Amino acid sequence: MRPIPTKSLMESSFGMFYYSTPNEGIGGKIRTSPEDFIVEEITPEGIIVNEDLKALDRGHGKVTLAVLKKISKPLLPIISMLEKKLGGRIRFAGIKDRRAVTYQLVSINRPFEGRLKIGSIELWSVGRSMWEIYPGELSGNRFTITIRNLENFPEELSIKWFPNYFGHQRFGISRPNTHKIGKMLIKRDFEGAIKEFLAELYEGDPHINVRKKLRDTWDLKGALSYFSDELIYEKKVINALIHGSSAEGALYKLSKQLLRLFIEAYQSYIFNLALSERWKRFGLFNIKIGDYIAMLNSHRNPSKPIEIVKENLVKMQKLVEQGRAVLLMPIPGSNIKFKGINEEIYSKILYNEGIEPKDFSIFEISLRGTFRPAVFYPMSFELMEISKDEKFEGKIKAIIRFSLPRGTYATILLRELMKPEDPKKTGF
Repeated sequence: MRPIPTKSLMESSFGMFYYSTPNEGIGGKIRTSPEDFIVEEITPEGIIVNEDLKALDRGHGKVTLAVLKKISKPLLPIISMLEKKLGGRIRFAGIKDRRAVTYQLVSINRPFEGRLKIGSIELWSVGRSMWEIYPGELSGNRFTITIRNLENFPEELSIKWFPNYFGHQRFGISRPNTHKIGKMLIKRDFEGAIKEFLAELYEGDPHINVRKKLRDTWDLKGALSYFSDELIYEKKVINALIHGSSAEGALYKLSKQLLRLFIEAYQSYIFNLALSERWKRFGLFNIKIGDYIAMLNSHRNPSKPIEIVKENLVKMQKLVEQGRAVLLMPIPGSNIKFKGINEEIYSKILYNEGIEPKDFSIFEISLRGTFRPAVFYPMSFELMEISKDEKFEGKIKAIIRFSLPRGTYATILLRELMKPEDPKKTGF
């Protein structure tokens, strides 16, 4: 079946051009409150991280394991604040949704006991470990999501596979420009990156008025007085510029984690473009010589890449069709080399973007290329409740719960179900 085009201009701007399902969307709204979107990390041991997790033993090491709960807060500023408060280094497996109630396991490289509560942030110790948590050290995430303002909800859902696009939050919803800043960094347009970061206007941005004032006047000293403390990173850049830093130097004042996030968002945009092009021309289950595939484990995560050659093509094609293996698509980076069909697809995209793989090394950050599954399979899907919606008169709500492999996005599943033309107004 050919992919179904999206009607969303925002999704198209992220390279997310298609749906895998032909049915009409159910509509509705998500995230009307943080409790409508709950994210619980699943550890490599298969443990669900939530209020019930009180103990986890990974050896009698010097590292503390703790659960971090946050409500409608971005992760990186919280990690920075907690590191200063605790006097230790905090590591985590992945960045969770900002507009949600989220639970995840973190490691602290010093002793910490008990429970710490700061506003809508909670941290409590659950055990010790011989090692710190590293990025990607999880099996997946469990989502419990309430969809509101519905007319009806289908009695049966065909939940099979989904295109493994990088989701909306990777690029930003209120300010959908994370990948744009990343592109400017890659192209060494540092002044452009600063103007985009500080003062480009997007409808729905809660800080649009102060950004407009700065854009119209470019009075940096004045901006320090009216930019709120919530815009901590913007104020760092402004302060550096005021004290004589170049545009490149001012950006260097940002944490490497944040700079990396911008560039990774641009990598994600290119991946989405390539995935859409591959899907349109060849499908996502049709493999060719020069491709790479991976077997899927019990958590539906990919194992080691296997290159497709003439001798294994037929066997691997059957495994992909059976859902036991998955086509891998490249995420571009400083070291990546494209083969087969992908060489043509990516070369054209990079040429149109005006970049080369070597450009992904910047700010002492070298983002190497890697592989990402072209599709993903939910580990579980459950309709938990359909009932009267207390927030929207005359409507119903549906509560669904599903678990996804690591690195995949709940919003990609939800967009197939809801098919929003305006993801921002729908709560994505």
